[in-house]
Amino acid sequence: MATDTGTGTGTGQQWWQRPAAVPLAAGALTLVVVLIAAGRRQLWRDEFATLDAARMGLRELYALVQQKDLVLLPYYLGMHFWVRLFGDSEVALRLPSMIAVAIAAALTALQGRMLYGPRVGLLAGVLFGLLPVVTRYGQEARPYGLVIAAVAAAGLFAVMATQRHSRVAWICYALMLVLVGWLHLIALVVLPAHGLLVLLEARRRQSWQPVTWWMGATAAAVAVLSPLVWLAKAQSGQIAWIQPVSVGDLSEWMLELPGAIGVGGVLLGLGILGCVGGGPRVGYLAAWALGPLILLWALTPVMLLFTERYVLFVLPAWCLLAAAGVQVAAQRLSTFTVAVPVLVLLVGLSSHVALRAPVTEFEPDLRGAAAVIDQQRRTGDLVAYTGPFPWWANAGIKYYLQEKPLPEVFQATEGQATPNYRAWCGGPAKCLDTRARIWLINTKPSTTKLTSFAGMNPEVEKALRARFVVTQVDRFTDVSVSLLTPRPKKG
Repeated sequence: MATDTGTGTGTGQQWWQRPAAVPLAAGALTLVVVLIAAGRRQLWRDEFATLDAARMGLRELYALVQQKDLVLLPYYLGMHFWVRLFGDSEVALRLPSMIAVAIAAALTALQGRMLYGPRVGLLAGVLFGLLPVVTRYGQEARPYGLVIAAVAAAGLFAVMATQRHSRVAWICYALMLVLVGWLHLIALVVLPAHGLLVLLEARRRQSWQPVTWWMGATAAAVAVLSPLVWLAKAQSGQIAWIQPVSVGDLSEWMLELPGAIGVGGVLLGLGILGCVGGGPRVGYLAAWALGPLILLWALTPVMLLFTERYVLFVLPAWCLLAAAGVQVAAQRLSTFTVAVPVLVLLVGLSSHVALRAPVTEFEPDLRGAAAVIDQQRRTGDLVAYTGPFPWWANAGIKYYLQEKPLPEVFQATEGQATPNYRAWCGGPAKCLDTRARIWLINTKPSTTKLTSFAGMNPEVEKALRARFVVTQVDRFTDVSVSLLTPRPKKG
């Protein structure tokens, strides 16, 4: 299939035919989409982990990554300085991710322009920005949006290096691979797709020079990343929560990857059409779109790495293939070209709305719980936590109490269990101040009847019941807030 160069001369040139127009339009659209209600959804547990790490001093952060999250150290360092410059509101914490997915859209559009022409590039960038999952992880204070942008940049430099035979492009490619590894090591499974691109170019030129340059750039990047890989091996237990995916689940999982099954169906259908008539470089895009998924799934017997947010970096390739498929279906890219983004928007609209809900699915409404405490708190009040992940509930309540946290009943004033979480005080009976009121936060999942003491350590529950009376209970999504007041003294 011939490439649509989209060139124009004189006054007849369309706006999208200008070199900078395609990436700027795609990036601006994506940024507008992810900025809509960016602070409406409250932070969830992984974002609180980012917040805690960003607030630490550098020594505390170093101590933290000795125990966990070593592979996230570059991201945490960046957020450490970002928070000091821009604050830690929901929007401020998520802004790096929002900027990153906008850059990813621009890079996707630019790569499409180089491979197929400006109209296909623009369509690919627009499709990327309209995906519900781009909103989901663009509005999250975690590194996944940055990973998508870094992988898109690495792919762009690989295309530039092979098309223009540029040493500078190969150097930039190596640097981008290092950035990809620093942000998320698993994303390096995109390398086979780059290798295929280089082999296709070497075959066309009948020269091994592109292969030599690619191998050198890749080896240099791997050498820089090898200490991180070696050190991270000791913390592989952190991904023990990942569950295996069967062959039967794989197709459904792929349909859900863009954030809505209907959107996934549109992209996959158009992507298949793009593979059939998408030109000589379609093998590279197909390897980028599907290769990482197949590779991580194939590694399941050895290590469980297959989960949605780890492979979001394939989405630019899906959008590029879908845009190429549109070009196959409508050679002049007229009405059908406009209809596809509209269809993707309409099919994914309900998902966009749901993703902007105040509470993330399966997460407790800690913002609502904190509001009750803030309205009724008194001087001397204390707080206690029960349910899974008490550190996360603690972080959420503190955050939404607007820097006016209550002292925690069962937290030691000295010593730390980890670099960022205080140690247990030594025994419930010793820690209780029977003169103070206690706000008890229970984040037991909604599958269990949410009573004030559900899931609590029996020793702690016994001590609280002996000395306090539950005088008020407020329930929100997956969390209850109980006010415990001292029992009246007898006599």
